[in-house]
Amino acid sequence: MQIRQMAVIIGFLGISQPVCLSQIVSVTPYVDPFFGIDKGNVFPGVSLPFGVVKLSPDIKFPYPTSGYTFEGEIIGFSHTHTSGTGGAPRYGNILVVPQAGNIDAKYSRVIKKMNEYSRPGYYTVTLNSSSGDVISEITAGDHVGVHRYRFKNRSKEEYINGNILIDIGHTLTRKGNGTSVCTEGEAKIVSDREIEGFGAYSGGWGGQNPYKIYFAVQFDQPFNSYGTFTDSVLNEKSMVINTSGNNKFGVYGSFKVRQNQPVQLKVALSLISTDKARKNLNEVSGLGFDEVRLKADSVWNNYLSKILVEGGTPERRAIFYSALHHTVLMPTEITGENPVWKSDKPHFWDHYAIWDVFRSVMPLYTLIIPKKQEEIIQSLLDIYDHKGWLPDAWIAGDYAQVQGGSNADVVIADAVVKGLKGFDIEKAYQAILKDGEVISDQPRLYGRYLDEYLKYGYCTKNVINACSRTLEYSYNDFCISQVAKKLGKEADYKKYLKRSQNSFLIFSDSLKSVWGRDMKGNWESGFKPVNDRPDPWNDNYFYEEGSAIYSTYYPQDIQGLIHRTGGNDSFSGYLDNIFDKGYFDLNNEPAFLLPYLYNYCGRPDKSAYRVQETLKSLFSVGNTGLPGQDDSGAMSSWYVFSAMGFFPVAGQDIYLIGSPVFSKISIRLGNGKAFIIKANHLSPENIYIQSAILNGKPLNKCWFRHSDIEKGGELVLVMAKQPSGWGKSDLPPSISE
Repeated sequence: MQIRQMAVIIGFLGISQPVCLSQIVSVTPYVDPFFGIDKGNVFPGVSLPFGVVKLSPDIKFPYPTSGYTFEGEIIGFSHTHTSGTGGAPRYGNILVVPQAGNIDAKYSRVIKKMNEYSRPGYYTVTLNSSSGDVISEITAGDHVGVHRYRFKNRSKEEYINGNILIDIGHTLTRKGNGTSVCTEGEAKIVSDREIEGFGAYSGGWGGQNPYKIYFAVQFDQPFNSYGTFTDSVLNEKSMVINTSGNNKFGVYGSFKVRQNQPVQLKVALSLISTDKARKNLNEVSGLGFDEVRLKADSVWNNYLSKILVEGGTPERRAIFYSALHHTVLMPTEITGENPVWKSDKPHFWDHYAIWDVFRSVMPLYTLIIPKKQEEIIQSLLDIYDHKGWLPDAWIAGDYAQVQGGSNADVVIADAVVKGLKGFDIEKAYQAILKDGEVISDQPRLYGRYLDEYLKYGYCTKNVINACSRTLEYSYNDFCISQVAKKLGKEADYKKYLKRSQNSFLIFSDSLKSVWGRDMKGNWESGFKPVNDRPDPWNDNYFYEEGSAIYSTYYPQDIQGLIHRTGGNDSFSGYLDNIFDKGYFDLNNEPAFLLPYLYNYCGRPDKSAYRVQETLKSLFSVGNTGLPGQDDSGAMSSWYVFSAMGFFPVAGQDIYLIGSPVFSKISIRLGNGKAFIIKANHLSPENIYIQSAILNGKPLNKCWFRHSDIEKGGELVLVMAKQPSGWGKSDLPPSISE
């Protein structure tokens, strides 16, 4: 169904018109929020970029972390969600359940869906049951979810009962480890059109840390009857419910309305108090549903139109803008509402996790919304100030599992080398220096497993994911060195640059691959190139991927790796082997840079081919469009960069050139300047660059620096069907040079 919906959108937008960045261009119709939902666990509902409210349909158990599948039966619409995440579900709080006819507190009716449709800031579906239909529409502000429901049945009666239940106890959960639960809550009816209260919750991926959500509800008309409910028991005319936690509990209001007459409600959230939730209603004060919807569309269009594309197919443009939409659904900005400590600094929840997003999501922010990236770094440093360590994952006000290295180090280095200024760089340096020097008391939550790393230069299998952690720690050290260099700390620069070579201690010359070593330096037995565990995150040596992929993770010194594999031709052959044997797996982030590594051995034509094949074979319109879990927009951001024809090396100020899918890309940079990429003679067959001109001068290398584009400019590429000699010399920088 969603693919048919996308076909309608594509047909409507099929003609590409020339645009300039000063024009107001509507690109939101390109976006399908259901894009990639089958494998991506993406959030299909409504929100604003980085918004607190992420209002979306929830289905009956079982469900993925997003709370939704096409096949599932919708029970209602809750206000908090994640997008593209794995592990145990979290959130799904403050569930609004619309029902026609008599109230069903058990949620036992069979519900069928009709006319489901979504675009940024708007979602609608008709919920059909034996008691009547509910035409449901939702939209959102930053802290407010706005609902509009129309009730009707098949009789000729003029009036129908429309019911709105607000379930405080509902959570998205998974039985067993990491179960998410409501531990206590309160809801009360304060007038014939107002409800308020709170719920306290714990569990889900990232620990059992408790958090509270306060809410204030305002209807557009008085209800005719009301009450509370606990599980399946209704308490008519009851105005308050307090509980220490139940599967379902809350309040309801019933309306006797004409067939198809709308009932509207606004639900404002706060993380600190019901008073603040009431104040947050002011975001949409005086605005009707359609006005809020149009405002949300405008906000989304402002973000999405920071990159305007021309040429390519309508399908490619639909994928591009749907992917770009995914990149700012998380993290969640709660500035001014941090319930853990008082601070005047920006604050963000729901880093799921920096390990997922440092490679391409955050470099995208640096390119088009650098002020927001500076605020995110301020938030990371505020966590460091109050909790002692930079996080890798930060969820609901607490640390969550470190999946690899201390990769906030990469985020900070990336910002520093690209010239971002809006944070305390000296404090940032002290924070990342702590990651590199101080042994953490809980390295699964923050810091590193430094006891072995500092002693041997690598981790043994006594440390889970020993090899991949060693590789990431080495690159983290490189990033520390780059910040030290910027600050003029020459001794630290040299120390950490040298330490960044630790990753070669686990590169076996005989295997031409990364593998594990014991405490005596002996190679472990049982080498295999792939991680074939059903739980690849628990592998002794590698996290999620295997040796074949991780053996290419030397972004600080690809030339050093090329030397150890036997030279440029051997390295090119090694990369070919990964693709040809099916080892390449874009489902997980360690493979993101791999198609671009041919650039380092003078074969940008092979990078162009591999990138184009990946774009064509693994991404498509509609619900099947993503090759794997989206991971807070990480997978989508890979598509965004790759479709534009270049990709960042996070933690460095360079971009590697691939092969674009659009004939013109206009990027509105964060400083208001524009960077334009033109691909002359581009076609599905003409994917190879013959020559390039950057800012009026010939560019004979297959990479460029951030400083080359940060003030705006133009990159002109001439494309053809066959590879050329372009870009085969003046290779991207490495330590070994």
